[in-house]
Amino acid sequence: MSIKKTIRQCFLAGLLSGGAVLSVCAFSACSDDSATPSSADGEMNAAEKIAVTDEVVEENGFEVSNQSAPEPSEGAAKPAVPDVSSSSEETVSDVVDSETSSLDSVFNILFPDGVEGIDTARHDPDSVGVWHFYDPRGTHDNPDFAYGSMTDPRDGIVYKTTTIGGQVWMAENLNYFDIEGAPSSIKNDWCYWDKPENCESAGRLYTWKVAKRVCPEGWRLPTNEDWTALLTAVGADTLNPIAWTGANVLKSKSGWENSGSGTDDFGFTALPAGKAFFNDLQSGFTNHGCSSYMWSATEADPSAGGDTLAFSVELNCSNELAIVNTVKKYSGFSVRCVKE
Repeated sequence: MSIKKTIRQCFLAGLLSGGAVLSVCAFSACSDDSATPSSADGEMNAAEKIAVTDEVVEENGFEVSNQSAPEPSEGAAKPAVPDVSSSSEETVSDVVDSETSSLDSVFNILFPDGVEGIDTARHDPDSVGVWHFYDPRGTHDNPDFAYGSMTDPRDGIVYKTTTIGGQVWMAENLNYFDIEGAPSSIKNDWCYWDKPENCESAGRLYTWKVAKRVCPEGWRLPTNEDWTALLTAVGADTLNPIAWTGANVLKSKSGWENSGSGTDDFGFTALPAGKAFFNDLQSGFTNHGCSSYMWSATEADPSAGGDTLAFSVELNCSNELAIVNTVKKYSGFSVRCVKE
């Protein structure tokens, strides 16, 4: 089915359901990230999975967590989502055809350049010029930088390191299998698309709870203070309480789409490894090639959701910003350890 037809059907379904499914359909139409983590981490049980209601909106290339929607009153029925699967395609198409004029006018506003021109390459692992997990480890290192190194005594993996502002940081994302959580049926960390080889090239994705404990002895998950010291040391400037400009110096010199690669002046070599996500409608992996999400050890203020929210740092292919903001603790993000 063409992108345009898929979006048309989704748009109609969105109208019929009060817009509840439109954004999800648009995402599905433009994404090949269909892999789904088998389960969540210890921060989210099965009941919480169903109850997740926070929405994520994209603003200027980075995401901002909104307040969770209020839970429906006990016994209240959830809005029905129209079936727009292939089995109902004919019925939906008939309705779409009858509404062609009005829908076309809306599409002209939403997609002035036409929906067929939407770039779907980001989520295609075989697209030319986009981040590839099958790139061998070290492909996007800075050849002009003299990295240090450290060896994780638990599994023998050797990581590159860099010293910035007096602190020693791992110059690669951690790839330690959380053996503590392995016997449990509750998943604690992931390889992108659930493919082990993807961990080899870009590290693992961890929930916040697990990220707090997986750095090797003598190393730890960086706090907001550590991230602030790093950003200050590389010359980034604060624009507001959550945004720093000038963070392009932290990105790898290649591998970022939209011409969003950085200069990697300090050998930090941030990779656009994407994330594992969960919400009330779907779960999976997204934003490889465009975004790097790295955990902070700092929780949100208790009054602002400290029991469920923690800080992270995001770099994006669309700008030179570092966004230090709160996200759900059960998200799957990368880990960069700093030496104690």
